[in-house]
Amino acid sequence: MQRRTNLQISSLIILMGIFTIFIEFGAYHFLKPSYLVWGISCIASIICCHVLLSQSGSYEACYCYSLLTIFMSLSMTAVSYLGEARGFLPYSWIMPGLVIINWLIPLLHCIIRYVVDYSTRIEDFFAFYRNISIIFTVFYLIIILYASFAPGAFEWAYPVKRTQYNLLPFEIIATLIEDKLYGKIPLSDISAYLLPRILIFLPYGFYIRLILFKKTRLIRLIAFLLFPLLLELLQYFIIPSRCDIDDILYGVIGSFLGSLFFVLFNYIVRVISGKDFLIKNDHYYHSSLRF
Repeated sequence: MQRRTNLQISSLIILMGIFTIFIEFGAYHFLKPSYLVWGISCIASIICCHVLLSQSGSYEACYCYSLLTIFMSLSMTAVSYLGEARGFLPYSWIMPGLVIINWLIPLLHCIIRYVVDYSTRIEDFFAFYRNISIIFTVFYLIIILYASFAPGAFEWAYPVKRTQYNLLPFEIIATLIEDKLYGKIPLSDISAYLLPRILIFLPYGFYIRLILFKKTRLIRLIAFLLFPLLLELLQYFIIPSRCDIDDILYGVIGSFLGSLFFVLFNYIVRVISGKDFLIKNDHYYHSSLRF
């Protein structure tokens, strides 16, 4: 009987995944505004997640559904980008948004259900969060490595062109501010330089605060410093023109802001549910959540 139930849930996951992709790319084909395509996609994902949680009683079903839809939407996006489906599904920046939705909406839906304790019979949230975090980590590292080491990547984030490394603190930002004061560049050039370098480390700070929840501030500060420092050291030897000592400071700032976001998020979780996020009896639930 249990095997039959598992087969039924597996079939339901596949059915919900195909339904979601059909709705998403159908909306993409027939509708032009991005907000309509993304809005319809979000609604479809929420409905499917609700059905899966109700029928399976496990958050793992939502993870499998998310993994399936990510794979299918990413495959269709890649085919369209390479020009193989140009006639039917021409590539646009809306497509990567669909891939993100297929990861983000199941995550948010399951977090909300877990926090409000909508149904105590739903199990395996720790395993769900671990697995879906692995998906995010893979894409996160790919983006960071591409942005840090690929020649020509994200040129708009490098308004000051260099051929060598920069070890003089605040030289580039001071140059940009001076150029702005003299009307040589718009404010958007400063924003394009600062914001990506800070925002890219928000997720890193969030996870460091989660993983090192019981550790001291000093240990967390060292962890905040470690990843940006490692990236800049590698850039120094691999692609010196991207190496900038200020990026270490911006990375620490971004990590700190990500940590603050976790503190705020955890406070909201405690107010609603009376417990810390992903912490069981004041200790990490290592048997299910292994970061």
